[in-house]
Amino acid sequence: MSALEQIRQRPILIISILGLALLLFILTAVDRPGELFSDNHTVAEVGGQKIDYMEFQRRVEQQSEQMRNQGYTNIDNARIQSMVLQQMINEVLLKKEFDALGLVVTDNELSKAMLGETPHPMVARMVQQWGFPSADVLYDYAYNPQKYGLDPAQSQQLQQAWQALEKDTEQMILSEKFGNLFTGALPANKLDAQAYYDNNAATSTIAYVRKDFSTLADDEFKPTDADIEAIYNEEKNRFRINEHQYVIDYITVDIAPSKADLDVAAADVSKALAELRTSEGTDALAGNSKFYVNRVSAPKSKLAPMLSRSIDKLTADTVAQISFFDNRYTIAKLLSVTEDTDSVLLDMAIFAENAVADSVLNTLNAGTRPADLGEDLIARSQDSVWVSLVDPQIALIKDDILAAQAGTYFMSKNNPGVAMKVRSRKAPVAIYDIAEITYDVIPSSATVNQLNSDFRKFLEANNTPEKFASEAAKAGYNVLEAVVTPSTLAVNNLPESRNAAKWTIDHKKGNVSGVFTDDTDSRLMAVAIKDIFKGDFIPSSYANVRTYLEEKARNRMKGEKLVADFKGKANDMTGFAGLMKATVDTTQVTFGQPMVRNFPPFESALNANVAVAKQGQLVGPVALNNSVVVFQVINIDNQGRPFSFENDAMAFTRNEGAAALQNSMAGILLGNKKVKNRIQKFYADRQ
Repeated sequence: MSALEQIRQRPILIISILGLALLLFILTAVDRPGELFSDNHTVAEVGGQKIDYMEFQRRVEQQSEQMRNQGYTNIDNARIQSMVLQQMINEVLLKKEFDALGLVVTDNELSKAMLGETPHPMVARMVQQWGFPSADVLYDYAYNPQKYGLDPAQSQQLQQAWQALEKDTEQMILSEKFGNLFTGALPANKLDAQAYYDNNAATSTIAYVRKDFSTLADDEFKPTDADIEAIYNEEKNRFRINEHQYVIDYITVDIAPSKADLDVAAADVSKALAELRTSEGTDALAGNSKFYVNRVSAPKSKLAPMLSRSIDKLTADTVAQISFFDNRYTIAKLLSVTEDTDSVLLDMAIFAENAVADSVLNTLNAGTRPADLGEDLIARSQDSVWVSLVDPQIALIKDDILAAQAGTYFMSKNNPGVAMKVRSRKAPVAIYDIAEITYDVIPSSATVNQLNSDFRKFLEANNTPEKFASEAAKAGYNVLEAVVTPSTLAVNNLPESRNAAKWTIDHKKGNVSGVFTDDTDSRLMAVAIKDIFKGDFIPSSYANVRTYLEEKARNRMKGEKLVADFKGKANDMTGFAGLMKATVDTTQVTFGQPMVRNFPPFESALNANVAVAKQGQLVGPVALNNSVVVFQVINIDNQGRPFSFENDAMAFTRNEGAAALQNSMAGILLGNKKVKNRIQKFYADRQ
């Protein structure tokens, strides 16, 4: 039989062999074959709804950019990623509700919220933060860039900002609609309002005597395992977990300058002060990378507080060290003092898109008010705006403002499309030209190497969690505990500790890590994995849980003993005070309030017993969470306020009803839906 005939008789076998060969070829041709079979686009999944990586990353970059624009410098990307992901999870949950309820935002609603006479407060706030007087001005800048001399890149950036604002505004309106529906679906009825009134209108004044459990020795009360497990089962939901929990001990070592480093820095600064006094400007520091020079030119009122407080010292001596804080020296040198106009009061009018600037200027200078010209000529106007001419943002139009005649509208060549009129100028003030010089004391290489070496030796000698914890103090290290989960992007919220968190979820109980450093080389860190919980609940054997359960079981035993000791042994408060070796005191109890003066919070047994006690009745002994109490209601004050359905229904809604529930909306919407948070693995796959 020919080979061709054999192939014809065994087509499935031949196809399988060819398919396997092709698969092997593909696997050997790609760098990371595992990615062929994994989901590389989903950073998290909520109840079956996927969150796309590209959108997530875009939002992270947008949030980072906003924070940088607001002046934040030490931005922890892991914290931003965690915050953005939680926002997107909440949005997925909300969108499902919006869709189920048929909630939409019409074009007209969105237009009114953004460009109407009374825009949405969020829109107004965001636009002003970006430096625009209104949303319509931002829109005009974004989509009519030639009118303002903007280049395409600036225009595109503004258009993206506008589109993002549109999306955020739509989401805000939907959330408000949903909130209104949610509140409307849970109105307080007469029973709710009456119960709230009954729980809060009456305040009982009680005389009491109490004996604290701490007066009994703990050693005399030893709960059994059965006692502890009984309380654990009573409160098991307190210990419920939704993902694996890794219990770790960790040590951090600050990479800080040594005494030798500080001594070198002090000598450098002393030398710089001497040379600055005898040289022109800051020439003495030219080429010296240890010193950073920042020129400041402003009146005293606008100088930073540290510089403002040092003006008299600088005027007398020209050069001075004005601070040493957090390993940073700050030196200032007064370069000159001049006089200049600080503030000018302006009227401003922004031309409409098709307005002819010269014609509009002539009309304004003929006496017509901007508001009377209509939207076809003036898009927006504002009167009496104080502008500081020493503000760097005004530098391009400063000369035109100084040269302008008061009372006449003009247009700066560097700010086309805006007519300005000087109303008045403040008298010239002293302008201080100062060189602000900073010197950061950084650890030397020798210091860093020594810290690393010492830490590594410690870890090598103490490579179990038990030795890691027990030997740390002897070596001068402080051990802290934390819990890490697969969705954790930082250990105990420490900036830039993601690498330690990632290492933890990839390793086993009993492992001790090596040394981790952060991106700024400011900290060393190491981790020891003490325990891993993979079930639905933290077990009762976990030390922190065990301590809580033992204390509660012990207090329960103490309470039972003290109640048995005092029950029926006295007839009045004086008698019980003698038995308890305590004094009689008074306090006020309102059933609906969790705090009672002189007692720990959330003593529900006290509130409940006082609520049903009759005036003059002796009650107790009653075991509370931390003490045994005997009390007597001596007065009940209804405060003279009658029941008001309107007021009490509003109070119920705010404190116990829909308004209170909205604070837990994310948890309510999540319910029993599972969240698959892949963020740690997702990023690790791309490193």
